[in-house]
This record gives sequence, structure tokens and C-alpha cells, in this order.
Amino acid sequence: MFKKLFLALLGIAIATSVAFASPVSINLIAETQLDDDPTSITGTWGVSDFEKVGFWVEYDETEVGNSISVAVTMHFSYDNTNWVSGYFYDLAGGLTTQTSETLSSDGWYFCWLNSIIGNPMPTYVRLTITATNSDADDLATVTAYLVGVK
Repeated sequence: MFKKLFLALLGIAIATSVAFASPVSINLIAETQLDDDPTSITGTWGVSDFEKVGFWVEYDETEVGNSISVAVTMHFSYDNTNWVSGYFYDLAGGLTTQTSETLSSDGWYFCWLNSIIGNPMPTYVRLTITATNSDADDLATVTAYLVGVK
């Protein structure tokens, strides 16, 4: 009887801890203006203990003469030294994986990674935002946040 009660309470405790897992939010890339120097910014974070990870990128452009844009890319590493190109999902692509996304108008962009059985979350993720056609007066102001559930 005691063993069944203990197992039932243990099951409730585990289910409750999973159901009430709170999301983690990290400012991965502080607000940065991309112009002629720097033209890109990178944020890196260890995500091996996350089940799901998403990235919010805020993009605000100031165009004077050039038509500017930014590209969002990801790389993965298991040792924070050797990196490979990463695949991610976004709202526009749905279930199709992306290797890069170009943003050319002000707003927010969201992309995510999923941990799947047999395909665990990488140990480290590096998010890079690179501006094209930016210069001293054609600016891309970017910020990125990592959100996840452990």
C-alpha cells in the first residue's frame, strides 16, 4: 500500500514540475547598431539542458541611400570551439528547416529549435546577425533574446 502511494505521489510531483516549468529569458545580444563597423554581431549560449529554445530578434533599420537588410544564421557546437552550420524553424517556414533568414523591414522575427528523441539539443548555439549594405548612415539596430524551457 505504502509503495503504491509513494509511486503515485512521485508521479504527481514529476508531472507537476514539468507542467509548471517556467520559461527562461536571456538577453543574448544587447541592442547594437550595425553600420560599416561592426557589420555583424554574435551571441552564444549553452543550451544542452533545454528542451525547447527560441530566439526573438528585433530589427529596426534607418535607410538613407542603401537598401539594407540583416541575415540571421545559427551555428552549433558540442565543445564551444568547433562549429557547424545550424538548422532552425521559423513561423514563415513552418516545418521546413532554415539555415538563414533575411530581414528587410522593421519588426520582430522568431525562430526556434526542438529537442527530438534521438536528436538532442546541441551543447552550444551561436546566433549571428549580419547586415548587408550598412554604412555610416544606413543603420540596422538589432537585439536578440533567447527563450527556452528546461
